[in-house]
Amino acid sequence: MSAIKSTFYNIFFVFVLTITISAQNSLKISEADELLQKNKIEEAEKLYKEVLAEEPSNNSVIMKLAGLYHSIKNYNDAIEYYSQLVQGGNPFVLYNLACSYSMNGNKEEALNSIQHAVAKGFSQINLLKTDTDLENIRNEEGFSKILKSVKVLENFPEANKFDFWVGEWNVYNTQEQKVGESKIEKILKDAVILENWFGGTGYVGKSFNHFNMDKNKWIQYWTDQNSTGTYFEGNFDESQNALVYYSYDHVKDENPYIRRLTFFNLGADKVRQFSQRSNDNGNTWFTEYDFLYVRKQ
Repeated sequence: MSAIKSTFYNIFFVFVLTITISAQNSLKISEADELLQKNKIEEAEKLYKEVLAEEPSNNSVIMKLAGLYHSIKNYNDAIEYYSQLVQGGNPFVLYNLACSYSMNGNKEEALNSIQHAVAKGFSQINLLKTDTDLENIRNEEGFSKILKSVKVLENFPEANKFDFWVGEWNVYNTQEQKVGESKIEKILKDAVILENWFGGTGYVGKSFNHFNMDKNKWIQYWTDQNSTGTYFEGNFDESQNALVYYSYDHVKDENPYIRRLTFFNLGADKVRQFSQRSNDNGNTWFTEYDFLYVRKQ
């Protein structure tokens, strides 16, 4: 047999063997999972370790073993296996590692792992507040600091500054003529404020408003029955008690302009919506419309 053919058959044999082992290990993993559900811990552990002996880099099995050891309070082994996975930067691995550290009494390591989990995007703040595995570190000063660093809306005071617009409204122009109605509601677990506009002339539209935590800004996207759209960004201005949006959608047009849309909080039952436009890069502004929202009784 030629050297080329010999090499080919060797490669083919290794390939077939690898596929066969992989298939066998998949069956073992499934069997181990079933055993674990039946609380047959030692039998499940044995099968997982058999797979890991043949596939040392099988992260799924490493994770299963780590979870198994944590469940039987063998925290040292749980820490050993979770630690093999932390280089990937998975926030849930880091979180689980923190839980094992906490239950093992390693407070400093637990806080460090939680901090890294949050830095990598872990944002389940309710779990951080209630998981019994973290009881050992929850009263530590460092833990409260970590909670404040989690990227969730409750850690951004401005995220609730537009709530004054929520409700059902009759809308009037400056001549006290009714120009439409609007229903403003919170959706998506209160993370988004949805505007439903019904104009007196039959014109309808919607806007989606939310606080973008990455930009630290409010975002509005307006669209209507004609499929036109406008994108705004802005912030709450304490001095005006108003949310102020700007749109730069048209700054590159042949006749460029900027839009400013301001929502003034006038108390519990009134909101002023003031739309302006500037054709000279914000040096001067003229009014597009000026509406008063009066809450329906």
